[in-house]
Amino acid sequence: MSVKTIPLLLGQNKDERSEKPSLFKRIFRWQWISILLLGIVANSLINAVFDYKYQRPLISLSLEEYFNALIGAFVFLKGTRWIARVLDKRMDWSTGVGKRLATQLSLQLAYIIISVNALVISITYFIYGGFYSFEDLMLINVSVVSVTFFFSSIDTGIYFYNNWKKGANSHQTGQEDTGYEKPIQISLGKVRHLVPQSDIQCAVSDSGSVVIITNEERKLVYTESLDALMKNLDPSRFFRANRQTILHHGLVKSIKPLNHGKIEASLKQVNGQADAIVISRAKASEFRKWLKSQSA
Repeated sequence: MSVKTIPLLLGQNKDERSEKPSLFKRIFRWQWISILLLGIVANSLINAVFDYKYQRPLISLSLEEYFNALIGAFVFLKGTRWIARVLDKRMDWSTGVGKRLATQLSLQLAYIIISVNALVISITYFIYGGFYSFEDLMLINVSVVSVTFFFSSIDTGIYFYNNWKKGANSHQTGQEDTGYEKPIQISLGKVRHLVPQSDIQCAVSDSGSVVIITNEERKLVYTESLDALMKNLDPSRFFRANRQTILHHGLVKSIKPLNHGKIEASLKQVNGQADAIVISRAKASEFRKWLKSQSA
């Protein structure tokens, strides 16, 4: 099936441009400022610890040390943020805040410890031609791991605050934030568009591509899997009919029983979607309940 993507309304592009942050905010946003701060704080802390331990005067400013520290800060925070993004897809917060938080913090802490030791050992060996003693290495671990974990925890706090703020705004406007009202993000080239769930009739998977078909029979390519799409759709309005298809309840005209407990659902004519679809015996009961809940 050839898929032709059709651009969305120009008004959506205008909204996106109006929400685009200013140049100042993009330059001085937390994700970059935090890397700079972490590099400076971690390197300064290590120097202060060793100055105190060996009773030596404060060492002079070393640009090389701070440069290495910034590289390390970049690796540490980018890694912990990558872990958070992966968990957003595989273990979202709906599974339980405590469980998600414990998993995220544990994985991030393990990553920080591993990456700190890998960088410190490799830098001291390849650049300075030696190794730290075990005691000094432990001091570096305690200092750098603690500071980095503190910064990654700030990231988590910012995430919670932003979501709390969105929830508070939705309650002020009288809207209930069910988590399923969020529009579906579609990428058309370098431009991202948001498709309201009310505009979606069905989604089909064909030859490895997931295509969303809208009420206007536009075909939009969804870059993730059908499973990922279903997790973001309202289950009261959408049903995963089989491995290749997700249906909106408004698409179903009628149903009739088949042999072995299967169901055949007759569908409204939509470009790119069959006239009927067979629901397996395993999903037949769930499908009947879903349809009944729509007519109630």
